Amino acid sequence: MIGWVQKQSMAVRLCFAFAYCGMFYAVLIVVQGATFVTAVTLVMLTVFPFLYGTAVSLVLDPRNQSGLARILGLGLIPIALLCVALLIAQLETLICVVILAPVFIGLMMLGQFVMRAALRRALVASDSATLHVSVLLLPLLAVPVFGQITFPEAQMQVVTEIQIAAPVETVWAHTYEIEAITDQERIWTFSHNIIGTPRPINAVVDGRIRQLRWSGGMRFQEHLTGITQHKSLTWDFVFNEKSTMYAMDPHVDPQGDLVNLHSGSYELTALPNGDTLLTLQTNYSVTTPLNGYLSLWGEVFLQDFHRSVLSVIKMRSEAAK
Repeated sequence: MIGWVQKQSMAVRLCFAFAYCGMFYAVLIVVQGATFVTAVTLVMLTVFPFLYGTAVSLVLDPRNQSGLARILGLGLIPIALLCVALLIAQLETLICVVILAPVFIGLMMLGQFVMRAALRRALVASDSATLHVSVLLLPLLAVPVFGQITFPEAQMQVVTEIQIAAPVETVWAHTYEIEAITDQERIWTFSHNIIGTPRPINAVVDGRIRQLRWSGGMRFQEHLTGITQHKSLTWDFVFNEKSTMYAMDPHVDPQGDLVNLHSGSYELTALPNGDTLLTLQTNYSVTTPLNGYLSLWGEVFLQDFHRSVLSVIKMRSEAAK
């Protein structure tokens, strides 16, 4: 089959690469729904992009005759088409695509470079059936291997401050509970306006539980662990309705093995001039081979969320003082 594809036009070979990506994505999603959830996600993040690069090198340039830049560009076409298809079908979110694209492209390029170098050095025939089967199936075989690996956990903390020209009593009133946010009160952020991440809508306190509602149908809770009136509010995150989190990411559990949102807090500090310094903090952890990279995106998303909420509290508090 692969040998036949290699002899066809470039358009046919690109269609094969697209079909390979689509079929492998479907297989991994099916496997993920059954077991190996963490391992499957990690394979999609790391192993598959690298081995996709090696596979497309065999399919798109079986004689190793084209320039590396041309093969790199051609290798991106099936991936771009698959991303568009997944976005249209709402099987993935733009958030996932934006986060994973740099990793996928980098590892794909590495895979293409390694395969081309290996073929040149070892003088292996690129029409070897054994080579084709090995390369195409390795991502699937990597799932049980990743299931046995323990990756390091990194504890993360994102903190944002804002100075509000209003007394702590007024700021507290608009922080403890947040009425529905209107479009006119929203600030521009990269996460919300460019990538389209869900936006906070309101926060309502019911006893010791703070009920939060975001756009896209997202709903979750903050179980209050400490309330010091006019000074601080602390909580643990609880996601009882995890299906509502699909608007953020349809595959990653917000309190799973890869990412775990732990807790948060508001701190109110009265300043000498009568203003209030309001601090919002979110604590979470990541356990992947890409902790440093994912923490950068965590900083971007959480800072944008923090700023969007704090700006509303500032606007309302200063208007009500």
